[in-house]
Parts: sequence; C-alpha cells; structure tokens
Amino acid sequence: MDSFNKVENELFITKVRWLTIIGAPALLWFHTHEVIPQLLYLSVLMAFYNGIIQFYMLRKTGIYRFNVALSIIDTAYLAYFYSLSLLKGAGLPQMYYFLILVMGIRYGMARYHWMVILSSILYVCSTAAVNRFTGVSPEPVNLLLQVMFYTAFGLMSAYIFKRNYQQQLEKEDLLTELQAAYQQLCAYNAQVEEMANTDPLTGLYNYRFFTERLDKEIDLFNRINKPLSLIILDIDHFKDFNDTYGHPAGDIALKEVSRIFKKNIRDKDVLCRYGGEEFLILLPTTGIEEAYRCAERIREAVQHYPIKVDYNQEPLKVTISGGVACFPLDASNGEQLLRIADEVLYSAKHKGRNKIHRRL
Repeated sequence: MDSFNKVENELFITKVRWLTIIGAPALLWFHTHEVIPQLLYLSVLMAFYNGIIQFYMLRKTGIYRFNVALSIIDTAYLAYFYSLSLLKGAGLPQMYYFLILVMGIRYGMARYHWMVILSSILYVCSTAAVNRFTGVSPEPVNLLLQVMFYTAFGLMSAYIFKRNYQQQLEKEDLLTELQAAYQQLCAYNAQVEEMANTDPLTGLYNYRFFTERLDKEIDLFNRINKPLSLIILDIDHFKDFNDTYGHPAGDIALKEVSRIFKKNIRDKDVLCRYGGEEFLILLPTTGIEEAYRCAERIREAVQHYPIKVDYNQEPLKVTISGGVACFPLDASNGEQLLRIADEVLYSAKHKGRNKIHRRL
C-alpha cells in the first residue's frame, strides 16, 4: 500500500470509473422521471470526467499516488453533483459518495488520510454552495450531522491507514528477511554444488562433473555434427616423486601442473582431475589433429617448468604422458572414448613416457 505500480493504478482507476458509471444511472432510475434529458446531461459530465482521468493516466511527470488520490476526489465530487442535481439533497448520494470513498481506502489512498479529510470538507462545502445556489436550505442540524459524520469517517480512515501502513512495513521487513535467507540458501547450495563438482586440492573439476559434461557434449554432437576430443594426461613416475620428496611436495607438483594445464587450453575446454596423478581434458568441437597439438604443447610446457617445493632446494621437474582420442572417429559413445584414450595413454607410458600418443 505504500506505492502503486502502473498496472495497479490503472486497475484501481478502472474500478472507480465503473463504480461511477454504474452508480449514477442507478440514481437516475430511482429518483427521476425525466430520464432522457438527465442521461444526456450525465453523458456530458461523464465525458468530462473521463477526460480528467485520461489526463491523470497520461501524465508522466506527475506523482502517480497523488494523481490516484485526485481521481478519487473528482470521482466522488462529480458523482455528488450528478445525484445532487437530480435529487435535491436526498440521502442516497451521500451513501454513493461513501462507497467511492471506501473504494479509495481499500485500493488507493494508504498513508494519505489527509486526502480523505480534504474530500470530506469538499463534500460539506459543495453541499452548502449548491444548496445556496439552488435555494434549498437544509436544516442546520442535518448539516452539522453531516460534518460530524465525515469528520469521524476521516479520523477512522486515518487510524486504518496507520495500522495498514505498519502492517505493510512488517510485511516488507519479513519479505526482506525471507529474501536474505533465500539468497543465503542459494549461495549455500551453489557452494555445495561446487564442492560436489570440484577437486579440493587442485580446484579443478572432478570426475563426476566430467561424466555429466561428456554426456552433454555427446548430445551436442548429435545436433551440430562437430567432433569431440579427449586428452588423458598422467604425471610420470609420480609415486617415486612422492616417495623421494614427500606427499606435501607431491601436492605442490599437482597444483603447479594443474596451472600449466589451465594456461594451455581454451576457455571452452573442460579440465578435470581424473584421480591421483591423472587428468582429463575435454575439447568440444575439436578434431584429433588439433587435440594432439594441444596435448603436445602441454607436455612441452610441463617438461620445462621448474617446480619449487622448497625454497631451500633446487626446483624440480616432472614430465607427463598423454593419450588422445576423438569422437566419433575413435569411439561411438562416451564410455568407449574414455577407454580408447586410456589405452593410448598406457601405450605412451610403455614406450618410454614423456610422450603423447593417439590411436593409429
């Protein structure tokens, strides 16, 4: 209730407009015998009223909430004159005006209770002015009762507005808390998902993520018909490295080698730790020749990279062996692609290591 958006404004104005359009002819039906002249007069006034409303709705520089309040006032004000011109001060127009004012409270005038009080004052003033113009003089007691009624109504509406505004603030606070909790939950879920898909030592994707991505890339091939290549890399003699320099040094070597891998692949390539000292690189839309050149580039980069495991010692060096396979050239599915790449990897290791092999 603190503010309106454009759709709520138009919906509210439409409701008030229909209330006026439906209510005014009802007053004519019950309280006059000169139907046709009065309907013509009513049509002119309604055209004037619609013009005012359209002016409010099309004004882009005005404050929407203020314009809505004005539309409530002019609706009530004009409706009063319609009925007053026909009924000469009968009580039914007052109830009609009361209904429109209730519509204003329910749909549009939160925190603007002074508008209700102002419209009540306008009602009393217009009653006195029109009665004076038409020569109809209401009894002072009746006029005093009207003033008391609308003053009490304005004060009651002020209390309702204050209560509704406090409730709205509580709802907004609760909504803010729920949004914050939801954001924390999303962040936690993202963290859990990242932990489930990431190797904690190297920060690379794990084998679980690799299998999911491999299936997606196979499906992509079925749509775009472009090859998919896979590289398996293994650090040579890594067990001896751990036995000689210790497992902390082995962890450092794994991290450094992972960084070299990252520097020598594309953003769209998927680098994963297969397990132990083995790594997988998935190369979407890549043929066997390009994948082989990528693997050779990585092998040479690792071969010449000094790994510092202790600042008091000379840098160490490691080498890698690799196997390259291509889908659908070497395999008909993802499982077979992984098996073929693993076979050529062991072929490279059995033939001296520090080599990259592919299926001939």
